[in-house]
Amino acid sequence: MFTAAGLVVPAEATAAPTPIGRLGETLRIEVKGIVADITVHSIDPSPVPPGFGHPPRPPRHQVWRAWVTVHTVQAPNPYAQSITYQFRGVTPTGDAYEPRITDAPDDLQRALQNAPAGSTVSGAVFWDCYRDLVSNVVLLDKATGYHLAQWNV
Repeated sequence: MFTAAGLVVPAEATAAPTPIGRLGETLRIEVKGIVADITVHSIDPSPVPPGFGHPPRPPRHQVWRAWVTVHTVQAPNPYAQSITYQFRGVTPTGDAYEPRITDAPDDLQRALQNAPAGSTVSGAVFWDCYRDLVSNVVLLDKATGYHLAQWNV
């Protein structure tokens, strides 16, 4: 016999839905005290940027980049987004390309290091696309891996 006092009912999980859009659409991101409107404008092939490290890997030997604009609505400090965001390029077969830090003057990571509330920064995210091409850009929280947003090509 069970008594009502002996039953523990777990609380329902309530997670905000992850925004999903298409290239060119602006999505609102809210995480860790950061509120930002982010747009992924396009994805295109790129020459190898300075400071890319090793050359692009076979069999494709290609570098691709996503052009991104971030309008910071609220942030605890100017560099918070640079240590929080990671833009991955995901293929139709499920491969996920990690962004590569570069010395390119238009690297988004560099621009996000000084993006206080009210500012708008734009830049490129670079990937070594050695297999299939990117079909989705997924924004993750670097520390937790939490899926923050997604743009479909």
